[in-house]
Amino acid sequence: MRQVETDSLVIGSGGAGLLAACRAADAGHRVLVLERTPVLGGTTAVSGGMIWVPDSSVMREHGMPDSAEDALRYLELVTEGETERWRLEQYVEVAPRVVDYLHAETPVRLFPIDRPDYHSDWPGARDVGRTLDNVPFPTADRPGLLERIRKGSHFDAVTYDERHRWQIPGRYDHELVARRKAEGVVTVGAALVAGLVAACDDRGVTYQTGVRATGLLVEDGRVVGVRAETADGPVEYRARAGVVLATGGFEWNERLKRAHLGLAGTRPVSPPWNDGDGLLMATALGAALGTMSQAWWVPAVSGQGEEYDGVPMSRHLVGERCLPGSIMVNRHGRRFVNEAVNYNDVTKAFLAFDPTRHERPNLPAWLVFDEAFRRTYPIAGAQPGGPVPGWYTSADTPAGLARLIGVDEQGLTETLAVFNPDAVRGVDTAFGRGTTSHDRYYGDPLHEPNPCLAPLVEPPFHAVRVEPGMLGTKGGLVTDERGRVLRHDDTPVPGLYACGNVTSPVMGPGYPGSGGTLGPALVGGYLCGTALGKEEQR
Repeated sequence: MRQVETDSLVIGSGGAGLLAACRAADAGHRVLVLERTPVLGGTTAVSGGMIWVPDSSVMREHGMPDSAEDALRYLELVTEGETERWRLEQYVEVAPRVVDYLHAETPVRLFPIDRPDYHSDWPGARDVGRTLDNVPFPTADRPGLLERIRKGSHFDAVTYDERHRWQIPGRYDHELVARRKAEGVVTVGAALVAGLVAACDDRGVTYQTGVRATGLLVEDGRVVGVRAETADGPVEYRARAGVVLATGGFEWNERLKRAHLGLAGTRPVSPPWNDGDGLLMATALGAALGTMSQAWWVPAVSGQGEEYDGVPMSRHLVGERCLPGSIMVNRHGRRFVNEAVNYNDVTKAFLAFDPTRHERPNLPAWLVFDEAFRRTYPIAGAQPGGPVPGWYTSADTPAGLARLIGVDEQGLTETLAVFNPDAVRGVDTAFGRGTTSHDRYYGDPLHEPNPCLAPLVEPPFHAVRVEPGMLGTKGGLVTDERGRVLRHDDTPVPGLYACGNVTSPVMGPGYPGSGGTLGPALVGGYLCGTALGKEEQR
């Protein structure tokens, strides 16, 4: 079998893996990154690219006060007591250091935005600054870079902050967006990936794409590389210092989801390559697992006929749930949650079990809205005012709509009879929608008295089926303070590191704010690469 040797080996090229590679290369290591797909960037490249970092230098530079004490107070609530205190303390200490490193040592540039924490009314939360957006990244001066990174379909060439500020009609700068596209300027997650790939290029990191790692090589109890399948046949990749697993979660592996989440058939909104490869390789060596029943949940819509990498694509609902003139109902035609709650927690309400009826009454759910809403706001990729998409269900009356989508007619009629007068007054007496700064962030700032509430009164009425989806899974390998993979007795597997969604996250069952996935992933990559750079090259 053909062999390839290097100092440090990184499996996966998302943000976590790229930063690990960058840090190992800082130590003078020859670093090789293996990527299963034809392009670099993983889920990071198609994401919003934001990073949740409390008490950072960029917050202070923009006059946004914060403190480590407040961040810890908030994170203890978010993680529901399921994360050890030292992990929270390490995150709050290291995350700002990662931002400083990116600004000082890489082309990545970040800026704070006025995005509230997901639980904006909790002690220690902040309304501005902890979520960092990416400055648009120009690729023209690095020939070939744009073609090497993954392209997403959820985001245009705008920053996340611009996408929010430009939601008001007339503010969208079409000329700027067109110029960015023509000039190869990338934004959001693609900007983060482009900056990290560029940093790795500058350090001599090499990559091989179309390579799927299938097993870990172990000699004398130490991980020394991986076996992999390539287009030219099997190859052994050997690493003198160690191996970093940054292979993502298992959201595309139906068997693993059924075993650990208790729920198959969910709708991943990530690229269709995260099958749990790193998880399976490490558990074969006795690696410990944590938070395997958790995911980065999102409510998702499918059936639009879109494809990505050859599979049907799902879109997750964000603003559609928060804007005035929509509600979500279950099979009984009843609202069951504050629709404007953050997407991770709102999706948990889909999973509720009714022991009396022995059913999950909120699976599936339906986004219900009227013609005024459809005419005004985009919905799961459908632009406002255009022809009614074929994947909508429409009827002239709420009762008629209920019959078509199979929900209780009386339930939906009674729900609207309560909701509509509330919406006119701007007060959601059932669930309090629109009462927090987080709720209002995605509302319509021009709509009064509540930017999240409007009655559904203009026919025809429409509905879109909504199901549990996920940005990725949360559960995975347990690691120590250096990013080393641990066994069940808390001893490290020599030579093996892990970061990103293949690991059990510091956020436990919670989600602190936008960037709460990528923040821990980058911190994990930073820790792994730093520790790996100190390993003796055997």
